[in-house]
Formats: sequence, structure tokens, C-alpha cells
Amino acid sequence: HGVRLAESISGDSSFAHATAFCHAVERAAQADVPPRARALRTVCLELERIYNHIADIGAIATDVAFVVANAHAMRLKERVLRLNEELTGNRLLRGMACIGGVRFDWNAEQAGAISRLLDELRPEFDSLVELIQASASTRDRLEGTGILTSETADDLGVVGLAGRASGVDRDLRRDFPHAAYDQVKFTVPVYKEGDVLHRMQVRIDEVGQSFGIIRQLATNLPAGDVRVNVDELPANRVALGYVEGWRGEIFHWIRTLPGNRLARCKIKDPSLQNWPALSEAVLGNIIPDFPVINKSFNLSYSGTDR
Repeated sequence: HGVRLAESISGDSSFAHATAFCHAVERAAQADVPPRARALRTVCLELERIYNHIADIGAIATDVAFVVANAHAMRLKERVLRLNEELTGNRLLRGMACIGGVRFDWNAEQAGAISRLLDELRPEFDSLVELIQASASTRDRLEGTGILTSETADDLGVVGLAGRASGVDRDLRRDFPHAAYDQVKFTVPVYKEGDVLHRMQVRIDEVGQSFGIIRQLATNLPAGDVRVNVDELPANRVALGYVEGWRGEIFHWIRTLPGNRLARCKIKDPSLQNWPALSEAVLGNIIPDFPVINKSFNLSYSGTDR
């Protein structure tokens, strides 16, 4: 029941929130998730990152009236969503995460579908990026717009992609590896300019890194089980589960009670932490630039409300 609630906290981060909750419960139970399950979780986290970043790149283009670029982005997002459904039965990856691992294993045909999508999607994504970067009018609207300085980002404790576009060099995947992130090589993109252009550039770079992470795992998935049974939780334990979601770091802190119950579950979505940054970034900009500045952060109302 807790996993289903976690999936509903923020719809575009359903797998990340569910995994963070599972991580907390597993740590409280001192359960070791099988290597294959950790690998599958990592692939799903990166698929969630890819489809959201591509959608945001298109939405940023829309907010400066470059609707053709958005049409291309939505077409690419749809292809990822269809792969999600093929792998998990749900376009938003719901129902895949469970305490102790994942609910569904992938056969050779499904693993091949991942590799085929990467082969086909990479050149099309590169073409989308070239289309946007070749538009002088688009660059004129994005460069120098909605600047969040490194000092302000640091003072506010901004996390995730918004922080990395403003010089905050932090990423839980690298700094505190979870799932199978300690088994793959990747680079965390960081810029200091802090404007809309570089928040989009972080997304572009991270999509490329996600392609690499998924390919490393999908071509060499560990053998074995995808789930370990977690019996009744010990009472009076506390544990922290965490995930670097596509928007930023997600934390689920729990305290257990007797009878397999929770006394407390404290949730932190990155949107709650990043919302004050939007108020700073819009200062000194013209009113027509607000939509694109807002979209460059793309914060979650439900994640903040949680």
C-alpha cells in the first residue's frame, strides 16, 4: 500500500518516489536487493529521466514559439513511453517497483527492445538538439534569461538539474550511489551560467549520459532473482531511502512500529526545495519570459504539496 501511495506523490516521478520508499523499507529491514533488480531499477530511473527531459526540452521550445521543435520532442517522448509500457505494463512505470526489488523481469526480447530504441533514438535526439541550437531567435530568448546565480543557488540549497546549471556539483547517483549506479560510468554535467539556456543544456547532456548508463546495463544484465522477500519489519527502526530523480534528489525517511506498520514517513521532493529559486530567477526579466523561466525549472505542484 505504501508503494502505491509513493507512486502517486508526483506522477512524472512515480518510479523514483516508489524506489526511494522501497529503499527506506529495505534498509530498515536490512534486506539486500538482488543485483539484477538493482540493474532493472536503474534502467527504469534513467528511462524516467529521459522521457521527462525530452518533454521539457520541447516545452521550453514551445514557450518561445518554436512549436516544430516541440512536435519532434513529443514524438520522441512517445517512443520512450511505449517502451516503458512494453517493459512494465505502464507508460509511467507504475507497478514496477516493489519492496525487495521489482515486480517484473525482462526477457531477451525486451532487453533487445531497449537496445533498439537507444540505437534509433540517439540520432533523432541529436537532430532535435541541432534544430534548437541552430535557431538564433530561440537562443536569443533563452540565453541570459532567468539567471539563478551560483551564490543564490548555494544559499537556497537548490538541488538537481536547476542546481547543476548554476554550479552546484551534486548528484546522489555519483556521490551516494544507489541501485546499480556504482556499476556504471557516467559524467554529471555542471554549468555556472544559471540561465534558461543552461538548464536546458543540463537536460540535453543528461539524456546523453542516460543513454550510456542504460546501454551499459541492458547489454550485460546480471543473472538471478529480481526480488527478495522482506518479512515483517522490525519495530522502532529508522531508515532513509533516497534516489536522484530526474528533477533532483528525493528522500523518504521512515520510522517503524510493531505489527509491520509505520509511525512516520517523511518525504522530501526536490520541488519543495527549489521553489524559492524560481522567485529569484524571474527578477529583472520581462513578463513574457516568465513561462519559459517557469518551465526551465518545471517544479511539481503535487510533489511540493505531497
